[in-house]
Amino acid sequence: MKFYDKLYSLAEGNFGLFTFAEAKKLGVHIRELNRWVKSGRLDKVARGVYRMSKFPPSNLDPYAEAVETVGPDAYLYGESVIGMLHIVPTNPTWTYVASPKRVRRNTGEYLKVVRGAPGYKFTNYDGVRSQHLVDAIRACRGSIRPDRRIRAVMEGERQGYIAKAEAAKLIKEIEHDAAT
Repeated sequence: MKFYDKLYSLAEGNFGLFTFAEAKKLGVHIRELNRWVKSGRLDKVARGVYRMSKFPPSNLDPYAEAVETVGPDAYLYGESVIGMLHIVPTNPTWTYVASPKRVRRNTGEYLKVVRGAPGYKFTNYDGVRSQHLVDAIRACRGSIRPDRRIRAVMEGERQGYIAKAEAAKLIKEIEHDAAT
């Protein structure tokens, strides 16, 4: 199997994305990646992140790219989780990504990196590493009004992302916060 085919198999389960570190493990040299970028077979998404050019695009691509750009322990955070799942309308100006490690590289203007809890057990929604919806709604305490967070809880429950008992507990928590 050729290196390009190996990379395609690797990228298939990740929105057509792969990192330089993953390619290096397969034995692909950086010169080969650069040659494929110049020929149009690959797109360079960010430093060390590539996309297979012929991979079909999806509406989740910006979220997957943001998470891969920040790093292997990164996950979608707060408003961005709510927006990706179409729970309630959010501000799409930035994509919020959490990382337990310090991120020194330039991630671009559209990406906001926040400090994630070390050892946080993120989940996957539609293949994108993400904060759990309940935690994402809690994280939006200062940026989304209480009535909209309650609607987010109810919609999350309706869509099956939040259990009924957990939704009731979170609504009470939001109402208590709003009253104080």
